Amino acid sequence: MYLVYGEEAYWHDRIINLLSEHFGDGAENLAADEVTWSQIRELLSQPSFFGPRLWVVRSAKDLFNQPDDGWVHTIAPGNCLLLSSVTKENPAPKGFNKLLKDVGGKVIQASQPTFREASSWVQNKLKEDGYTITKEGLESLILIVGRSIERLEKEVEKLELYVSQPSDSERESLEKKMTPPKRITASHVLECVSPDPEMDTFGLVDAVAMRNTKKVFSELEELLGRGVSPIFIIAVLGSHFGLMWRTKEAGLRGVPKDSLGKELGVHPYAAKKASTQSANWTFPQMERAICALCDVDEAIKSGKIDPISAMDYVLMEILEG
Repeated sequence: MYLVYGEEAYWHDRIINLLSEHFGDGAENLAADEVTWSQIRELLSQPSFFGPRLWVVRSAKDLFNQPDDGWVHTIAPGNCLLLSSVTKENPAPKGFNKLLKDVGGKVIQASQPTFREASSWVQNKLKEDGYTITKEGLESLILIVGRSIERLEKEVEKLELYVSQPSDSERESLEKKMTPPKRITASHVLECVSPDPEMDTFGLVDAVAMRNTKKVFSELEELLGRGVSPIFIIAVLGSHFGLMWRTKEAGLRGVPKDSLGKELGVHPYAAKKASTQSANWTFPQMERAICALCDVDEAIKSGKIDPISAMDYVLMEILEG
């Protein structure tokens, strides 16, 4: 008997698929909101005359919301139960966890990986498929996508397809053997990868660029509440201040707004928007903002300052600059 919990849906599916392959035709799914503990006990207690049997209950939290009427005490040889709950906390009561241990079952935590674990997974997956990725590309990928293996798997597939169909300039470089084949760079990631919708920072960036202090801290609170990394927020803000600097500089050189995107190598809409927002900032102010972001980024990574306090400090520093 297995209980799998944790927010990483990818590992739930992997465990279920691996066990289902082992049991073959003997695997069956049960709906947690339709089955009862009494029915599960009856299924597990009956010996199977047609080979091993596996019953999978997804959204098992619903099952644990039912009254405790004995759970499961007897499992006939060859039978197996897997309970899956994509929740941060273990949904089972203490009594069930003790029972699980007594009958030789296992609790498996499918939690979201650390940055290092996610990086290792991406590198191994790409290596298996015959690709490599630069350090900058790997960091950009995880900062943009997040650490969810489920989302990373989808974006890695997109990247592999994207790199396998090089642009004209890349194809020319390949022919001249200037660029290693199947090598994913930060540029590929920025051009191809879709950001995690939960990590949408556009509202905060716009609020900072327009110096709307009230909206800045409202957006920050919402982003932090969704678990967005302060390091990621700092990186996005630094990138946007860099873009505003470049658009302001290009404007002084006489580059028309309609040509900014092509001139700077970014989307025309992003260039026009940054150009408009740059009117709120002088070059010295943008320079101080970028320096402040770099200093706080280093302080957070070295553990010298609490990330949440760092965000409050750096945003006030920028807005008052």
